[in-house]
Amino acid sequence: MKEKSYVARLGALALVLTLMTTCLTGGTLAKFVTEVEGTATATVAAWNFEAAGNGTEFTGIDMGRTAYEGDTIKDTVLAPGTKGSFDIVLDGSGSEVGIDYSVTITAASDVDLPDDLIFNVGDTTYNLGGDITGTINYADGADAMKKTITVNWEWDYGAARNDNDYAGKSWTLDIKATGTQVEPTSTTA
Repeated sequence: MKEKSYVARLGALALVLTLMTTCLTGGTLAKFVTEVEGTATATVAAWNFEAAGNGTEFTGIDMGRTAYEGDTIKDTVLAPGTKGSFDIVLDGSGSEVGIDYSVTITAASDVDLPDDLIFNVGDTTYNLGGDITGTINYADGADAMKKTITVNWEWDYGAARNDNDYAGKSWTLDIKATGTQVEPTSTTA
């Protein structure tokens, strides 16, 4: 019986030594731990894009407003030999991003325009239905993000074509302005 007693004591002693060794070595494997919490905030850029005619509202542009006056033609009408211009004002004031714009001018679906009625934007001849495109870069300031597009028109007088088919008709041009945010470019760090 004494042998069993020694084995039991030896087993108990081994258990006690194992527990003591675990406690002592646990201290040597200790580490520092720090946990930090915070929040991230962001403000989304403001967006604004408006288009207007000669005034502050896009209620319609009267091409006859810029036609000739005087003894040779009735005020505010168009005829072969007349020319004029109108403005399309694009306004991105209040926007905090640059704006890519596209303006399209087309004849209304029931309107037939003479072939010799020519439109120009800047020094470029503009074909109805094409896009007038550009960019309004982001900038601070009251008028910094405004762009005026002047469209000049001229109905050629000297053309060999007889324009009697257009006498007494009213013409409507549809104008569509679209603004899209400029894709941001990343800065290299």
